[in-house]
Amino acid sequence: MTTHIDHIITSCARVLYGLRTLRSHGMPPPALHAVFQSTALAKVTYASPAWWGFTNAADRNRLEAFIRRAVRHGYYAHTTPTLSSLCDKADETLFDSIITNSTHPLHILLPPKVEKRYSTCPHGHRYQLPRKTSALDENNFFYRLLLVYCDMLSFNSAD
Repeated sequence: MTTHIDHIITSCARVLYGLRTLRSHGMPPPALHAVFQSTALAKVTYASPAWWGFTNAADRNRLEAFIRRAVRHGYYAHTTPTLSSLCDKADETLFDSIITNSTHPLHILLPPKVEKRYSTCPHGHRYQLPRKTSALDENNFFYRLLLVYCDMLSFNSAD
């Protein structure tokens, strides 16, 4: 995963150089923000549901440091969401579209549905939680999101 992060950061560093050149030629800050979001941020968040769960804390810190550097140089607004919140939102959006659309190509990868005959606590989905067979399983997109939905509902029902 570190190799992938290295490639992303190297590629995005070139974008920052281009943005510096554009700023020196008089491009206004709102336009710089738009260019940054459509180039560098798009590269960083591209296919994040597939790889975000496999990153370790050091890789995430490096990506967040790149975003902080862009904010410090004025290419990205400091009021915009963090990278982790953008990736979490992308995860939730993809998961919602997979659950609600039975023709989605990833829908067949969902675990089987469980028929409950009792109601102890509400769940956000009716899918059987997959068994964890290795440490990599908890980084899997479906495993992470099914557990997140259960945790969110148990937190909301405790309020």
